[in-house]
Amino acid sequence: MQQQSSSQKNDNGREYAKWAGLGFEFVGVLAVFCYMGYKLDKALNTSPWLLLAAFAVGFIGMLYIILKQSWRIWRK
Repeated sequence: MQQQSSSQKNDNGREYAKWAGLGFEFVGVLAVFCYMGYKLDKALNTSPWLLLAAFAVGFIGMLYIILKQSWRIWRK
């Protein structure tokens, strides 16, 4: 009985770690996209439009990945 409980705790820990990793990935991708938008804005003197566009593209892309992952887990 204790093995089953320990195994279930292990699975929950893996799930939390996976979602935490996805959160860090979300922030990292947004940071990279925002940085690229900022640099392009600075080079082309179009502030703040490319920064906002890069943020939107990164946010929508990561939101899609999170929803796809959630859907896969929900279907199981």
